[in-house]
Amino acid sequence: MGLVRYLAAAERTGEWLLATAERSAQGWSWPVRPGISAEVNPGLGWGTAGPAMFFVEAFRTTGDERWLSAAQGGMRWMDAHLEESAGSWAGCGLLTGIGGWAVVLHELAVAASDQHAADLARRVLETVAAHASVTDDGLHWHDLTEMVWGTAGIGCLMLTLGADYLGPAAVDLAVRAGDWLLTQAEAAPAGIRWSLGRAYEAERPDDKRRFPNFAHGAAGIGFFLARLAQVTGERRFLDASLAATEWIMTTVRIDQDTCAAFHHDPGGIELFTLGWCHGPPGLGWLFRQLELSTGDVSWRTWLRRAARADLVSGIPARREPGFWDNVARCCGSAGVAEFFLDLHLLARDPGDLAFAVTLVDDILDRAILDTEGMRWSNYEFRLPQPDLPPETTYLQGAPGIGSTLLRLHRHLAGDPWTVRWPHAPTWTVPT
Repeated sequence: MGLVRYLAAAERTGEWLLATAERSAQGWSWPVRPGISAEVNPGLGWGTAGPAMFFVEAFRTTGDERWLSAAQGGMRWMDAHLEESAGSWAGCGLLTGIGGWAVVLHELAVAASDQHAADLARRVLETVAAHASVTDDGLHWHDLTEMVWGTAGIGCLMLTLGADYLGPAAVDLAVRAGDWLLTQAEAAPAGIRWSLGRAYEAERPDDKRRFPNFAHGAAGIGFFLARLAQVTGERRFLDASLAATEWIMTTVRIDQDTCAAFHHDPGGIELFTLGWCHGPPGLGWLFRQLELSTGDVSWRTWLRRAARADLVSGIPARREPGFWDNVARCCGSAGVAEFFLDLHLLARDPGDLAFAVTLVDDILDRAILDTEGMRWSNYEFRLPQPDLPPETTYLQGAPGIGSTLLRLHRHLAGDPWTVRWPHAPTWTVPT
């Protein structure tokens, strides 16, 4: 029953995305908030590449040609807007710009044996490489440090798909990006941490926040450096990752055998959120990568503590206004469900799978369903009209949630396949 339910819900999500597509001679695109604004952003995380990613996953899961046609429509739009999008703000970013396109296109190439998708993935990676800024300290992208917009995320891309398509030159770019990040680190009360980058601070000189978690902070950068050490064997990158983790550990609360880092310093040290971006799942990604990079199984204990922070929090029944009224991949339930499916792949603990199912069932209970299909509204209690309109974005909208539905369907059917995310650790244990 659950198998049919999750797949059927994903297909209804796909129907809404088909209904909201803007179709032209240059391909298919999606406004961020259909019916509210015609704005189209390029990126995978918060832009028009998000539906294309969902459609690739839907085709990979079902073999239905209508999903393949939609994914290829998105590919045509990317082909027509490559140079323009690369030049936008954070235009090469893994989740803000064309960097994430390589992930979509690679998965499309594999799922459909689509040579045009593979060729375009290579062009995307070549374009990203050409936009690197070379300095005496190494190289960077957009003078930004972190995972979502900046150099750490693009470095992860170069270590994975970049290495596949561009060869050793991509790994060299990642090494030089790692060296640049080492020069950007600042001393913390213990260990090291980073600003968001000089480009960000030039526009917002009063914003002195430092983030410990994954999306914009030390956990994400530390993850990239640990992965870089694993690939290259260079000790300086592992030492920096461990130093970043040292600071992170000064920001965590560990009551009830949990591990959760505060949101930011200064001004947010009393704020603890639960999602992937600024919460325990992202920390868990770092701990898993440190286990892989060091061979030290004690990191598994910290991974379980991070998981326990969400398990004992009371979610999804308990709501945290503004910080848990969210069902999406970045901040909310879908991202946490993905984390617990990862954990179930790793250790086969039935409790992890049960919690993922509980979260996804709650997501379905909160869906908007009508003749156009299925989608979701998040909630922002600080706004005069707190119910946010449904989005077509992967990290905050229907595509990412739909992908979680597809993944749970596959997982329950015994298919462990997931998207090869450049910024995620390996969860399956080699045989």
